[in-house]
Amino acid sequence: MNVTRNFDLATLRSFVQIADAGSMSKAASRLHLTQSAISMQIKRLEASIEQQIFDRSTQRLSLTPIGEQLLQFAKQLIALNDEAWGRITAPDYEGTVRLGVPSDIITPYIPRVLNLFTRDYPKVQVQLTSDLTINLKEQFRDNLQDIILTTELKPDGGKILSTQSLIWYGAENGCAWKKQPLPLGFNKGCTFRIPTTDALDQAGIDWVNVVFTVDDPAKHAMIRADLCIGVCMEQTLEKDCQAILHNGVLPELPEFSIAMYYQAVGQDRLSAALVAYIEQAFA
Repeated sequence: MNVTRNFDLATLRSFVQIADAGSMSKAASRLHLTQSAISMQIKRLEASIEQQIFDRSTQRLSLTPIGEQLLQFAKQLIALNDEAWGRITAPDYEGTVRLGVPSDIITPYIPRVLNLFTRDYPKVQVQLTSDLTINLKEQFRDNLQDIILTTELKPDGGKILSTQSLIWYGAENGCAWKKQPLPLGFNKGCTFRIPTTDALDQAGIDWVNVVFTVDDPAKHAMIRADLCIGVCMEQTLEKDCQAILHNGVLPELPEFSIAMYYQAVGQDRLSAALVAYIEQAFA
C-alpha cells in the first residue's frame, strides 16, 4: 500500500529562494531566517525524498537534475497555495481603483502587479491609464487618478521606487548610432528628451529627431528598423532591442527615478492594497 507523503510549503519556499539567490546566506536574509534554520530544512527535504537537490561541489550552490525538476513543482505548488489563500482570506473588496503609468515603464513590473492584484481581489476593477508623466501628475492633482507612477529626473514628491541609469538602445546589431547627425526617436513630450539632447549638445554631437508621434509602437518600429536610436531606463529595455555599446562615443546619461504618488492621508483601502503590491514588485 502506497503511503501518502506531503511536501512542507515553508521548506519549498526556502528551497526556491536558495535556488534563486545561489546561496543559503542570501536566502536566509530574504526570508528573515537563520542560515542554520534553512540549512536544516533542506537537509530534511533531501532526506525525505532520498535525493540530493543541490550540488555543493562549487562555491555557488547549483541544482542537481532532481533539484531542477523539483524547482518547477515547488513554484507551482507555492503559487497555487498563495492564490487559494488570497482568495479565501481576502476581504470582500469591491470597487474601482485608478492607476496611471507612463507607457515606457509598464513593463516589466506592472503586468505582474495587475495579475497578482486581480487574482487576490477579483471583484476590484483596475482602470489603467497610460500617459506622459506631466499629464499623469496633472490628473493626480485634479483627483482623476488614485495612484500614479512617474519617471522624473528629480521627483518633487511621491515615494521613489527605483533609480536607474538611462541607457542608449537601438536595433539588434544596429548601426544607426554611428550616423551623423545622430537620429533620435522620442515620443512627443517624452521626459527623457531634454536631458538627452542637453548631453548631446554639451558633447558637441549633432542630432535630429526623426520620430513625431505620441505612439510607442511607431517609435519602436523606427528603432527596430535601425532608422534611429532611443533612450530608456536600464530595466525597461525592449526585448527585441539591445543596449548600445558605444565605448564613449555617446555621452553618459543621467539617472532617472520612478516615483509613486498616492494619497497617504484618507487613502481608501483599494488604493492602499494596490500600493502595497506595487511597492513589493519594485522592492
